[in-house]
Amino acid sequence: MIDLIRVFPYCSSCKGTKNMCGLGRCPILEEIKPMLPLKGIIKGHVETETPPGIFVGNYGYPNVYAGPTALFQRDFWDYSRDKYNLSMEKIISIHSNIYRTGQQVNVKKIDERMNRNIMESSATIKPINISFEGRMAEKQNHRETFFETPVGPLAIMANLKIQSNPKIPGKVDYFYEDPYLRASNAIWDLYGSGLDVSYLQNVLSAGILGIKDERRMVPTRWAITAVDDILFRKMKSLVAHSQWVDSIEVYSSSFLGNDFNIVLIPGSFSFEMLEKWNRGSLWGEGEVSQDYEGIRNRTAYASSIGGAYYAARYSVIKHLNKIGRQARIIVIRSVGSQYYSPLGVWVIRRTTEEALKTKPLKFRTTQELIRDFNPFIKDAFSRSRIIREAIFQKSLEDF
Repeated sequence: MIDLIRVFPYCSSCKGTKNMCGLGRCPILEEIKPMLPLKGIIKGHVETETPPGIFVGNYGYPNVYAGPTALFQRDFWDYSRDKYNLSMEKIISIHSNIYRTGQQVNVKKIDERMNRNIMESSATIKPINISFEGRMAEKQNHRETFFETPVGPLAIMANLKIQSNPKIPGKVDYFYEDPYLRASNAIWDLYGSGLDVSYLQNVLSAGILGIKDERRMVPTRWAITAVDDILFRKMKSLVAHSQWVDSIEVYSSSFLGNDFNIVLIPGSFSFEMLEKWNRGSLWGEGEVSQDYEGIRNRTAYASSIGGAYYAARYSVIKHLNKIGRQARIIVIRSVGSQYYSPLGVWVIRRTTEEALKTKPLKFRTTQELIRDFNPFIKDAFSRSRIIREAIFQKSLEDF
């Protein structure tokens, strides 16, 4: 890949979403997209299956393309399997077999027939057969294809039909018929039933939950962050009344060039993430990005880091809820050259979860923590608001 960072020094802050270069397109994503192997061409009548899932775009909102995700080749991969620890090439190959189908809809005005098709495509927990009339979109929006997982192209479709019986959890059907239950409460209840995060993102995106008069489809990338945020807020309300962790703990894990260090410091809940993209990585070398929040819920989007912030925050609060403790949390992500293609925020969510399963390093004081870490981590600590608070702010226990 050419060294675009020489031309666009803010790529690591933009990540192809903010048009900070002013070009109206992302040259890096345009260069990466041809790397995804094209597994087929969509033309005319199509009969296939959905993994299951749907994709709702966000460009042109509220008039967007929406429809089920579909497979070029059936039986290519068991899409319920965990991708963690697979190679970059294998993950890209798996998701290149998925393409988006879409017809243009207004997310606030979905007709009942399409609403039912969308519900069945998003809410089934087993693959279902679908058919439609389709053609490849003449223009492909690369920025919409990489947020959660890299996927294949967009096919414009019409006359969507569900050709097999979906397997939908009873609670989802029940909540679909409930006109008064808020979507956030439904998501929390379904999560407690054991349904995984990616499934909940699908049903929220489909607009099948919530107060009936307020229901609308939610663009996929927004739904992903929204579910991470809903679950975080619910668990944080439980964690906020827990005892502090006993000591300073550092958990570490790496996956495909993503190095994570997660620091838990005794104290009332606060969360901070610092992120550094290094030379040779997807977005090239950039400054350390940082987002922070205290005990109060944040009201503004974490724009410096974006969706990765919410994915990491969800994983850490899940850990604290499990152990019944609260802490000041610092998540430090360093991205190296092995990460040359976007794979989606599930990488952050899973790598953070895996880190928190490891045996932590423990430190007695903040000064000891800073002294014993490598130069990059020390540099991150020098920027950390939580580290400054831990060093300089006194608590009742200090008196």
